[in-house]
This record gives sequence, C-alpha cells and structure tokens, in this order.
Amino acid sequence: MEHQRRANSGVIPAEVQRQRRRENRLRIACLLLTIAVIFGMYSVVSAATERFSWKLDLTEDQVFRLTNTTKSILSELEDTVTFTYCNDRSDADTNLKEVLSRYASASSRIDVAYVDLDANPALVETYNQKGIELSPDGVLVTCGIQSRFIPWSELYEIRTTSGGDGSQSYAITGLKAETMLTSAVVAVSGQDCPGVAFTAGHSEDDSDALRNLVANSNYEVSQVVLGVDTIDENVEVVVIAGAKRDFSEAELAVLEAFMDRGGNLCVFRDPEINSLPNLDGYLAEWGIAVTDQVVLEPRQQMDSPLNIIPNFGVSMINVYFSEHSTYLVLPECRALELTNANASITNTVLRSTSSSYAKNFLSMSSLTQSAEDAVGPFTVAATGERSFTNSAGESDTQYVFAVACTGFYQDSYLKTGSLGNADLVLQVLSHMTDNEVTLNIPTKNLTADSLSVSRTGIMLFAAFFVVILPLSLLLTGVWVFLKRRHS
Repeated sequence: MEHQRRANSGVIPAEVQRQRRRENRLRIACLLLTIAVIFGMYSVVSAATERFSWKLDLTEDQVFRLTNTTKSILSELEDTVTFTYCNDRSDADTNLKEVLSRYASASSRIDVAYVDLDANPALVETYNQKGIELSPDGVLVTCGIQSRFIPWSELYEIRTTSGGDGSQSYAITGLKAETMLTSAVVAVSGQDCPGVAFTAGHSEDDSDALRNLVANSNYEVSQVVLGVDTIDENVEVVVIAGAKRDFSEAELAVLEAFMDRGGNLCVFRDPEINSLPNLDGYLAEWGIAVTDQVVLEPRQQMDSPLNIIPNFGVSMINVYFSEHSTYLVLPECRALELTNANASITNTVLRSTSSSYAKNFLSMSSLTQSAEDAVGPFTVAATGERSFTNSAGESDTQYVFAVACTGFYQDSYLKTGSLGNADLVLQVLSHMTDNEVTLNIPTKNLTADSLSVSRTGIMLFAAFFVVILPLSLLLTGVWVFLKRRHS
C-alpha cells in the first residue's frame, strides 16, 4: 500500500531507485566491456593481418598475390633470406611494402627489414666495397655471404614515351617485383642454377629481353667467344642467337668438344642471312637442315602472312603448352627439313598449318600465294637428340634445338603476356637442363582501363547515394523512434 501510495504521488521508492542504479551500472559495465573486446579483437586481427597478410587482393590481375612458382621456391629454403628495403618503413613504396609482407607471410625463412640509408652510411660503404651500390627504395637480398641488390627502377616496368620536341615522359605500367625478388632468392640461397652461355663475336642479335628472361629464370647467364673464352663447367647450354657471320671450323671444334661432354645447343638462326655454311652444316649433322624457303600463312597469322602462328608438334617441350592455352608468333621464319643423320633422332616442335605456303627468300617479290610456291605444312622449329654417357657413367640425352627465326624473341613479343614466346624459350631450356624451376613470372599490370559513365549515370548514382539512401535511413530511424515511443 505504501509503495502504491508513493507511486500514485509520483515518489519512486528508494529500493526501486537502487535497483535501477545497479541496472544502469551493469549496462555501462557491459558496454565498456563490449567496447574493450571489440578493440582487442581489432588489434589482434590487425596484427595477424599484418603478420600473415590475411588480406583480400581485389586488384585487377591479383597484383600482390604470389604465384605458385614463388611459393614452391620459398618452401624449399633451408637458410634465412633477408630482404632489406633501403628506406624508412614510413616512407617505403606502398606496393613494394605489400609485396615484401607477402613474402614474409609465405615463409618463416624470409625476414624483412627497413633501413634508412642516410642514417646508416656504414651499410652503404660496406656494400660499396663489395661492388654493390645501394640506392633509395631498392631491395637488398642477402643469404649468408651472398647478396644481390635490386634498384627501384628494376622492380617496375616503366614505359618511355618520346615527345615531338625531344622530351621524354615516363609511365609505370607494371610491377616486376615478384620476378626480380624470387630470382634474387634463388641466386643468393644457392639453389641449383644451370649455366647458359650466349655466343659473341659473330654480330649476334640476342635482345636484352631474351637475356633478362633467361637470367631472371633461375639460370646463370654468361657470354663466350668460341676459341677465345673457355666454356665454364657449369654451362649446360650454349645459345647462338641471330649470328650474322659464320663460325670457323676451329670455333665449331670448340663447340663440338662442349657437346662431347654432354652439352646442349640452342640455335636461333637469322632468316635474313642467306648462307652460313659451317653453322648450317653443323646443324645438318644433327639432322636439321635450314632451307631457303620463308613460310607464310594466309589465315593463322598476326597482321601479316609472314607473322605465322604455328601449331605445336609432338614433343616433350610442348607438354607445358598442352596444359596452358596459349599461342606463339614467329615473325619471318624459314622452313626446316629433318633427317635422322648420325644417330640423331629429330622431332618437330612447331609446324605451320596445311594452308601455309613457302617462297624462296632471295627471289620473293610478293606475299601473295602463287602456283610455284611450295605447300605446307612445314617444320619451323625442331630438336635433334642423341644419347651419351655422362660423368657418372650413366646413359643420358643431349639436345640441339633450332628455329630459323630471330624476331620471336624481340622485346615486343617476349614481353607480351598473352603470347607464349617467352614460355617457349624457357621450356626449351628446361627440357635441355632438367631444370624444373623456371621463373617466368609475368609482370603484374598496374594500368587500369577507364570506366566511361554517362551524365545520366552520374546523376542517378548521385541521387541514390546523396538523396535516396540517406533519406531512407532517416525515415527508418524516425519510424523506429515513434514506434518505440508509442509502445
């Protein structure tokens, strides 16, 4: 009765007030505890995200996601590899910082450090004495006493455009960080790197893109002048790329001595050089004859009948292409003829289509097919192989690969990700050396296609996010408030 009387008179009993205060304190405590838990979970998740790179890569072409090739190499590391980024962490390139964090997350054998070169002149001097010049925003990769430095400019693909007034402009089009970093990891960690020697002294036409592709794909690249330089013991493949002058018999004797110990030969024959009797004769001894016929394609070509898109032959080199849908372009190539000479077994690697035709290189005056033209298909790339006894006394196989085309490894073709020209080079070398670690990691595209939006689209977009959505939320809030008040 007393409580009822006080309630009727508007006086809240003390017991009820104490109960309400306890409830309020409990609500505040629960609220503070919830906020603390949320902040704690956020801190833990943020730390884990930073440490283990638990991030979704929503960029086009998965710019920051490491390829399976890199993951496989990192999983086989036995010693710790350190990436030292040459700048303070707060000033580091955002893209490179993300890539480095992905490496650290992929392997416990990868350490990442950030060093300000201005604050550490002793580090700069130490590596200067080793012949390594450190520069800001580059990455120093070390493992034990081995080290390799990658400047910032080599971690990106940069396109240079010349203006009409002689000026030049630069634009970053791709991220090459994974290719360069993984190659450096392989080099400094002492993983097996077969040697590939490019010949010199015959006006060779091997492009920088070709050498860089091989060097960045787990091969130790060198240059050799046959008859002058000694071919190192670790060299497993000699590459003759676009020689414009013939080799002497003495030089071929040096090459033959290299082959006698189980070496391999890769010849990219210049199609515009009419005759190289000694080199062509050596290839013929392996069952591969370079003809004087240039192959043309009326349909399966790119922009010109001379730029043929060949079919793949039955060869172990082409196993990769059976599993990866791609195509090659061979600009201006000669046909090859195969025989099984001197116990060599020859195989067609690439051939033209049955609709192709061929013209004599010297007398060709038109690209149009005529009645005198030979009719395809033609062999345009081939291997010759022989058995030999290796240093361990075991039977092994050595190879000669030949293609009468040099245009296919020029920059514009090797750097085009949609073409398989770079893959062909690496599959040939892998087949010859039994090297399963080929690092043809594609450059990640950093250019984005523009999105065209009409004026009407912009108005509708603005109306929805600026007017309709906020107004809907406001009206919903008013409705909930009024409903609760009346209840």
